[in-house]
Amino acid sequence: MNTCVWFDGLHSFVKPGMQVKHGDEPLVISFDRPADSMWDEEKYFCFDVKVDQYSDAKVFAAFYPAVGEPLKIQYELLPNMWQAFRVQLDELWSRRYFLPVFPGAYKSGCTGHPTDPQTIVRVVIGVIPGKDFKNAQLGKVYVSDEQPEFHPPMEPMIDEMGQLIGFEWPTKTHSVEEMAERLKAEYKAALETEARNRGLSSYGGYLCKKFDATGWFHTHHDGKRWWLVDPEGYAFFSHGVCYGTRMGEFGWYTGMESFYTNPPKPDDPLYKGAFTQPKYIAEYVKRHGETEHSNDWMFNPARANMMRVFGEEWWDAWRTITTRRFKDWGLNTTGIGIVNFIDERMEDFLSMSKLPYVVTLKRFPVTSNFIFRDFPDVFSEEYEANSATFANNELKPMANDPCLIGYFLHNEPEWLFQSDCNIAYELMVKNEKLESRKHMMQWLMDRYQTIESLNAAWGTSFENFEVFLAPVSRSVQLSEEAWAVLREYEQILVVAFAQIPMNACRKVDEHHLCLGLRYSSMQEKVVEVSKIFDVLSFNCYQRSAIPKLDMALPLNKPAIIGEWHFGGQEIGLLRTALISCTTQEERAKAYKAYLQEAAAHPMCVGAHYFEYNDQTLMGRFDGEHMAHGIIDCTNKPYPPLAKAISETSDVLYDVLTGEKKAFSAEIEWLEPKW
Repeated sequence: MNTCVWFDGLHSFVKPGMQVKHGDEPLVISFDRPADSMWDEEKYFCFDVKVDQYSDAKVFAAFYPAVGEPLKIQYELLPNMWQAFRVQLDELWSRRYFLPVFPGAYKSGCTGHPTDPQTIVRVVIGVIPGKDFKNAQLGKVYVSDEQPEFHPPMEPMIDEMGQLIGFEWPTKTHSVEEMAERLKAEYKAALETEARNRGLSSYGGYLCKKFDATGWFHTHHDGKRWWLVDPEGYAFFSHGVCYGTRMGEFGWYTGMESFYTNPPKPDDPLYKGAFTQPKYIAEYVKRHGETEHSNDWMFNPARANMMRVFGEEWWDAWRTITTRRFKDWGLNTTGIGIVNFIDERMEDFLSMSKLPYVVTLKRFPVTSNFIFRDFPDVFSEEYEANSATFANNELKPMANDPCLIGYFLHNEPEWLFQSDCNIAYELMVKNEKLESRKHMMQWLMDRYQTIESLNAAWGTSFENFEVFLAPVSRSVQLSEEAWAVLREYEQILVVAFAQIPMNACRKVDEHHLCLGLRYSSMQEKVVEVSKIFDVLSFNCYQRSAIPKLDMALPLNKPAIIGEWHFGGQEIGLLRTALISCTTQEERAKAYKAYLQEAAAHPMCVGAHYFEYNDQTLMGRFDGEHMAHGIIDCTNKPYPPLAKAISETSDVLYDVLTGEKKAFSAEIEWLEPKW
C-alpha cells in the first residue's frame, strides 16, 4: 500500500485536567497539507482514531481550500476500538451526500459545495463527544492509494437475538426461550380473539363526517381545514407507520462476523430469508450501483428470531401479529418505503391487513449526467423517457387499488441536503455534457435579448449566449442581480424535476393522489414549487411540526408528514433517534403531543411514524442504526409507546374536529441530540 504519512504519533484530543461532557463543542486537531503529499482524486485520506464512550462516535474531517468555505465529511464509527476513518478524495466534489459505508462505520454525510481536492491546504479532524464520553485519541494521519483494512475485536458485541451485550435496559429479552414464549402467546391470541373495534369505516375513516364518495382517496376542504376522504366518502386522517410491511432491517455481516454471537450462515436453508446482499436493495443500488459490495452479505436478526420461534411459518406468524397490533393500536395507514427487499411480500401483508397505504416509488428517473448530486438533466429527452418508464414500472401495477391513498414520487432528494447550493449555478459551471444548458440559454436570451444587456446586469464579459452551452468557469464573479436570476431559474429546474415524472404518473394513474417528493425537511426554496402536488409532503424531525406546517398555509395545500420519531434513552443500541427523550415514558408523552398537535393543524392530513422496527446494531445499508422503532429486534413493542399510539387513536378525530384539545405536557428531552 503506497502511503504518504502526515502524522505518525499518538495524540489525545483531551488535554490533562480538561473536562469534556456529552454535547460539548467538537474536539479538533488541525493539519496543514504537506506540499509534497499525494492528492489524486482516486486516493484516500485516512486517519486512525479511537473514541471511548457508550454511544456511536461522530468523527469528521473538514477540508479547507485556499479560497472559500470548507467541505466537511462525517462518519459515525463504532466506539471503544481503533478505527481507520477514510474518504476517497473524489468525494470532495460533493457529488452525493451519503457516502459508502465501510466496516466499523455507520452513517455518513458530506456537507459543502463542490471543492477541487487540489486546492486543499488544511484539514481539521474533529470528534463530537457522545454519551458517557471518556477520551478520544488520534493515531496515524495519511493519504493512501488503498483503503485500510479493518481489524474487528475478537469478542462478540451482539447476543444471539441481535441485542447489545454488556448492558441492561427495561425491555431487554434475556433468552430465546423467553422470546419464544412471548411471541407464541401473542400469535395464539391474534388467531383466536377479535381486534379492538373503534367504530370507524372499513378504511379507518370517521363515520360522523361524510363527504362525496368517489371510490378513491381524495382531498377536501370543509371551510375550516383540509381532510383526506376515504373511498366511501368518510373523513380520514392518515395515522400511520413507515415500513409497516417489513420484518426488521438487514445489517452488515461480511467482515463483521466476529461481532455476532453464534449467527446462522447464509447457506443455512432455515435462515435463507434472514440474509440478503446490497445489490437487492433498491436504495443502495441507487446510491452506489450494483457492483460495490455486491457479493457481501447482510443479516437480519429480527427475521432470524421469528425463524427460530416459528420455523417455516415465520411469515404468517409475523403478519398475523403485526396486523393485530395495528388494529388494536388504531393505526390506519402503512407506509411502503423505497428500500423494499425482494422478498418483503408487501402485497401479502396488505391483503391480510386490508390497511390503506402510501407508497414511495422506487427508481426515480435519473440521467447519464447529473447537475448536482442526484439532480438529473431535467430538460433532456433522456429524463422524459426515463420518467415514462418509471411511471409504468413503479406505479401502474397499483393504479387500480382503492386502498392506495397516494404515492410519493421520491424520498429525500440528496441535492436538497445542501440547501444553500443553487442548482442553476451548478448547471452553468458543471464540467459535464448537460442538455438542460440549451433550455437555460434560451431562457436567458428571452429575458435579456442581447448579451450586452446580460453582461451589464451580471458584471460579466461574455462574448455571446453560446457560452452557456459549455461550462462557465467557477472563477467568474457574478453580481447580485445574476444570483437573483439564477435563483429564479433554479425554481424552473426544481419544478421540472417534479413535474415531468408527475405528468408521466398521471398518464398511467388518474385516480390516486400525488403526495409530492417527501422532502427531508420543509425549506423555503421548495414551498412555491410544491403547489403542483395534490398533497405536500415533508419529513419533520423536530419537537413540534407546527412551524413546518405553517409554511404550507400560503399554498392552501394539505400536507402529510412523511417521517417523524422520538427515541428514549433506555435502549440497547448505540444510538436512540434523531430527537430523543430521557425515558420511554417521556417518549410516549412526546408522541401524543406531537401527533395530536399536528393533527389539529388545518393543513395536516396525515403523519407517519418512522419506523415500525428498530434498526440493527451493525447498521442498515447506509449505516443508519437507531433505536427509534415501535418494536425491538426481538419483535417486542415498547409498552409506553404502544399505549400512547392507542390513546391517540382514541381521541384523534375529536382533536381533528376541535371537540377535544390536543394533548400537551412538559417533556424531558435528551440534550442535545445524539
